[in-house]
Amino acid sequence: MSKYRRGILITIKLCLLIYAVLTGIRCVIDPEYSKYGGFLAGLVLPFLPEVISKIFKCKFSFRIELLYYAFIFIALDMGICMDLYKTVPFFDKAVHFCSGVFSALVGHYALVYFKANKTSKVFKAMFIMFFSMAIGVMWEFFEFGCDKLLGQSMQQLVSVGVDDTMYDLLCATLGAALGGYLLIIPNFVEFLEKN
Repeated sequence: MSKYRRGILITIKLCLLIYAVLTGIRCVIDPEYSKYGGFLAGLVLPFLPEVISKIFKCKFSFRIELLYYAFIFIALDMGICMDLYKTVPFFDKAVHFCSGVFSALVGHYALVYFKANKTSKVFKAMFIMFFSMAIGVMWEFFEFGCDKLLGQSMQQLVSVGVDDTMYDLLCATLGAALGGYLLIIPNFVEFLEKN
């Protein structure tokens, strides 16, 4: 990857981190603005590509990282911190669908790391889909933990509760299924990994 593109990604990551810190400061200053979950996720998620790269010994293309950071901005900054989850119909479901697709990509890299990417297409698609679904479940645990431990309403427990969680998991599963299907197509993987 060129220095110019690497600089763009570093700048975007820095902006995401600054926004997360400003969210944290606002949480402390304004008791009505309790977006601690967005603050915590905003501090951690920008570093996820590096963590995944080290664990699975892979390199992400500029295109994949750029899409990921755009997703983080939309999901965390616009969704949680700017309250678009509450004000834009189906925003939450679209984000969970996209998270399923991104999680499927991580499942693909796990297959490559464990040298299981030469197995049957059915196995690859199923593994990628279940891997992605597991990540969706872990996110719901994070939301639940923020609600219970930090007094937030990331899951909007009072108004929709279990329905919200189940629809989120359903959307993440549909995204995982699409990601699993796309990632067994060799030309699609080559397109994503192209710098």
